[in-house]
Amino acid sequence: MSAMKVRDLMSYPIATVCPEATVLEAIRRMVGEKKGSVLVARDGLLKECMGIVTTSQIFQKVFARGLDPASVAVSEIMTVAPLISIDLDASTSDAAELMLRHNIRRLPVVAEGALVGIVTSKDLLACVR
Repeated sequence: MSAMKVRDLMSYPIATVCPEATVLEAIRRMVGEKKGSVLVARDGLLKECMGIVTTSQIFQKVFARGLDPASVAVSEIMTVAPLISIDLDASTSDAAELMLRHNIRRLPVVAEGALVGIVTSKDLLACVR
């Protein structure tokens, strides 16, 4: 059996918000789509990924500081692009290695420079059962 590829377990479609969106809007998108992060993209153009916002960033940079999520823009708290990403045809072990090396749990997946999905540490754990 050949090694499992990132394309076999990535999530798609990706939850996105525009950079002007509030953190509250990002939270609502995450809850609605059952995701732990949203990618920030202008006008939904995934080729122009501007960053990522995760639940842990929201806790650390908004709630822990007592800020109102309705008055903070996602662009103020996001991890700014270029994000660490992986190719669609890379192996899942390459994805796991990259996540460990950079201490991240979400890895955008690209094909020919365009964002096509996202793979998470949870996705990787599910394939070792």
